[in-house]
Amino acid sequence: MPLIDADRARRALAALGETSRACQSTVTTTDQRYIGDFAREVSEHLPGQWNIRVENYALPVWQGDLTAGLWATGPILRHLQHSRVPSAAILQSDAGAELAIVYNPFSRVYHVGMLAPKDMYLDETVTPPPSISVHPAAVPAARKITSSLLADYHRVVFEMQLNHLGDELAWAQEEFEPGTVQDPPQQDLGKAFDRFTAIAPHIIASLRANDAHAFDTYEKAFLERMDAAFGLPGPGREDAGTAGENPSLDLLALWMAEGEGLVGLARAAARTGPAQTALGLVRAAEAPRALPSPPTQAGTAPSRR
Repeated sequence: MPLIDADRARRALAALGETSRACQSTVTTTDQRYIGDFAREVSEHLPGQWNIRVENYALPVWQGDLTAGLWATGPILRHLQHSRVPSAAILQSDAGAELAIVYNPFSRVYHVGMLAPKDMYLDETVTPPPSISVHPAAVPAARKITSSLLADYHRVVFEMQLNHLGDELAWAQEEFEPGTVQDPPQQDLGKAFDRFTAIAPHIIASLRANDAHAFDTYEKAFLERMDAAFGLPGPGREDAGTAGENPSLDLLALWMAEGEGLVGLARAAARTGPAQTALGLVRAAEAPRALPSPPTQAGTAPSRR
């Protein structure tokens, strides 16, 4: 409760004292700031819109739920594994990304890490985004979260998306030899193609607008060809972006023959471009929220309290 209204705060403290005596409990004062206030101030300087909730861990075992839900390495994981954490602030963006903030009273810093994405299975070949530590000043903390943690998170998510697309294409090429594709396509093959056509237009648009990565003449011509087949609709482009709505065997054959080239270009752009390049690519690719279904052996992110 903010102390702007002194009378209201005085009444609240009096009620707290009466309640503590009735419950035979002790109230201990502290100069530690409420973690929800810090999280709210930080969220005001992060890109997009963020919802905030505070989780209280009355029992030490409860913080294990947060530990299990983290998709991070580094200081936040070590702190949760070796220290008592009474509470954490969870921030969720309008794009679905979630991060956790915990306070370390020993070093007087906040540890910030990402939670595992809920809408896609985790690729063990990628390294989770490392957590960071920030000082109590909200504006510098938000800048570091944006430029470091969120940029790493979006880059890794995008890498996983590309891996999923690449894996599905490799499966399609191995499973369906030329001349074996039916009209309409087999159900599993059609679903894999739909997932590609949902994400490919946004990847193509971001690549063509990317000035940070230099494409050679062949790559530019390749992007033009893929854009003509799978690109987003635009002025004078009424026929673009219709592959997912009316999949033809010609477009499916183009995907099976040359889809790997688009995945490779996107990987190269994400590696060589600055952080904002990967950020733009993954935001565009997240828009359809169409991701490959997880294989049966893969688990989902654990549920938390």
